[in-house]
Amino acid sequence: MHSAQDSPGPETRIWGGTTLTERREARRAALFEAALDLIGESGAAGVTMRAVCRRAGLTDRYFYESFTDRDDLLDVLYRQVATEFLEPMTAFADADDPERIRALAEILIDTVLSDPRKSRLFLVEPYSSTGLGQTTIAVMPAFTRLIQDHLFTHIADPAQRRLAAVTMAAGNAGMFSAWLAGRLRANREQLIDHVVETISAYRTMYR
Repeated sequence: MHSAQDSPGPETRIWGGTTLTERREARRAALFEAALDLIGESGAAGVTMRAVCRRAGLTDRYFYESFTDRDDLLDVLYRQVATEFLEPMTAFADADDPERIRALAEILIDTVLSDPRKSRLFLVEPYSSTGLGQTTIAVMPAFTRLIQDHLFTHIADPAQRRLAAVTMAAGNAGMFSAWLAGRLRANREQLIDHVVETISAYRTMYR
C-alpha cells in the first residue's frame, strides 16, 4: 500500500504521455516562438498578449501561467536570446592570434545570421520604444566584460581597458543594428573582415 508521500505530485503526474511541468514548458516555448515570429514580422511593437496567444494557439490563461504581462515576456525572451549570443562568443574569447580573432568574428556573424528574429530583438529593438531599455542596460555589461577580460587583457590601465571595451561593444552593436534594419549593405565576408579589423585596431590602441 502506498502512502500519500509515495504518490506522484501534480507536477510529475503523467497525462497524455507528458507531465504537467513538460506541458507548461511546451506552452512557454510556444509563446516564445510566437513572440519571435511577431518580432520578425513587425518588431516588438507587434508583441501583445492577445497577438502572442493567437499566434501560439493558446488562451490568455496560459500566457499568465508564465508571464505577468507583455513586458515580462519580452524581458525574459531578451535575456534568453542574449545568453544564446554570449555563450558561443565566450568559447572563442581568448583571441591572441589572427586565426582566433577570425574564429570569434565568424561565430558572432553566424549567430546573428542564424535567426533574424532573435537578432532583430537583441540588436534592433532596444533602439525603439519597446520597454527593453532597462533590460538592455542590465544585460550588455556581460558582453563588455567579455571583451574587457579576454580581448583587452594586455591593456594595463583599467580605465583604458574599459574605455576600449565599451566603445567597441557599442560600435559593433550599432553596426549590426543598421545592417539588420537594412540601412547598411554588406555581405557575410565583409562583416567578418570588418569585425576582425575592428578587434585588431582596438587591441593596438594603447600599445
